[in-house]
Amino acid sequence: MNWLRGTGFRALIALLVVLLGTTAFAQVAKSPGFKVGEGHLHPFLELDGRFDSVAVRFVPNVDSPELIFHARGGLKFDLDTPSTLVNFNGAGEYVWYTGLLSPGTGRLSRPQYNVALDTKFNRDGVAEVQLGASGVYSDRTQNPTFAVGVLSNFLNAYLAVPIHPGGRALEVTPKIATSFEFFTAQDGSGSCPPAVPCSNANYGNANFGLNARWKFLPKTAVIVDVNSDYRFYLNAAAITGNRVLFRAQAGLAGLISPRIAVTLMVGYGGDFTTGSIHTVVGNAEVSYTVSEQSRIAVGYARNVMAVPLVGTAMDDRGYLRGGLGLLGGRLLLNAQVSADYFTYLGAAAVPNDLLLSASAGPTFTVTSWFDVGAAYTLSWRLTSFVRHEALLRLAFHY
Repeated sequence: MNWLRGTGFRALIALLVVLLGTTAFAQVAKSPGFKVGEGHLHPFLELDGRFDSVAVRFVPNVDSPELIFHARGGLKFDLDTPSTLVNFNGAGEYVWYTGLLSPGTGRLSRPQYNVALDTKFNRDGVAEVQLGASGVYSDRTQNPTFAVGVLSNFLNAYLAVPIHPGGRALEVTPKIATSFEFFTAQDGSGSCPPAVPCSNANYGNANFGLNARWKFLPKTAVIVDVNSDYRFYLNAAAITGNRVLFRAQAGLAGLISPRIAVTLMVGYGGDFTTGSIHTVVGNAEVSYTVSEQSRIAVGYARNVMAVPLVGTAMDDRGYLRGGLGLLGGRLLLNAQVSADYFTYLGAAAVPNDLLLSASAGPTFTVTSWFDVGAAYTLSWRLTSFVRHEALLRLAFHY
C-alpha cells in the first residue's frame, strides 16, 4: 500500500499518460492480403459469443434470454486506382443457440450471410459510373415494427452516374436503386406480428433520385437531393396497398473550421398515394474531429418511410456518437446513444413507438492479423421490451 502512495505508483501513472498520448506508440501495419492484379484479397474469420436477453420470442411479448455463438468467415477485396474502385465484402456464418439459458432454442440455430459489392468506374472522367449490390440474411430487419422474432432476407442493387464537369465544383448524380425484403418467423410458425402471415409483409422497392452538389468553397457545398420510393407488396393479401413516397431537401455541408463540420438539410416529405403524410424532413449534424482516430458527432434527422403491414411512418431520430483512438489507433473506443420516435399512419392501428438505444465498446488491435473487441448495447422499446446485449469478438484477418 505504501508503494501505491509512493514514487513507484506516480511513475507508472506518468508512463501510462505518455503512452496514451503518444500517437506513434505501438502502431500496427495493416494486413497485406494477397495481391490480385492491382487489388488485394483479404480472408477473415470472426468468432463471437454474446448474451442476448431478448434472443427468442416464441409467443407475443414472451421473450427468452440465451447465449449465442457466431462463427463467420469470408473474403474482402479492395482495388483503388485513379479511374477504378472495387470494394467487396462477403461472409457466411453459422449462428448457434446453445440452449443453456432457454432449453429448446437449439432448433433456432441457422446459417446467415452478408455480402456487399461497391464499384466506381471512370472516376477521373466527366461521367462516372457507380454500380453496387448487397444482401443480408439475419434477425435484424428493415421493418421498425418487427422488433423481435422475425428473420429478414434483404437484397439491394443500385446504379448511379455522377457527372462532374470541369474542375468538379459541380456534381450532378442521377441514381436508381431497387430492393426486396422477405420475412420468415424465427420460430418457424409462419406468423409475424401482429399475428399475420409473414409473407404478407414481403415487398419490393424502387427508388429514383437526383443529387446535386456545388462546392462554392474548397470544403463546403450546397446540396439539393430529390428522391422518390415506389413500394409494392408481393402478396395480394397484404394489409397495405402500394405506396409512392416523395422527398426533396436542400442545404449545406462542409467545414466551418479545420475541426468542425456541419450538415444542415431541410425539405418536404410526403405520401402521394394516400396523402397520410405531408411533413418537413431534414437532417442536422455537427461533428468535431479531435484527431485522426477521434471524433464526436451530434445530430437530428426526420424522414418518411413505407412500413409493411402498417402503411407509412415518420421517424424522428436524435443521436450522439463518438470514437476515441488511443495508443496510436491501436485501441479504439466507440459509443453511441440514439432515440427514434416512430409515428405510424396507415391501414393498421399500430401505436406510435419510441426506441432508445445506447451502446459502447472497445476494439484492440493485438497484431496486424488479430483484433479483440467487446460491446454492450441497451435497447428500450416503449411498446415491446428492454433488451441487453453483450458480446466478445475475436477477429482474424490477413
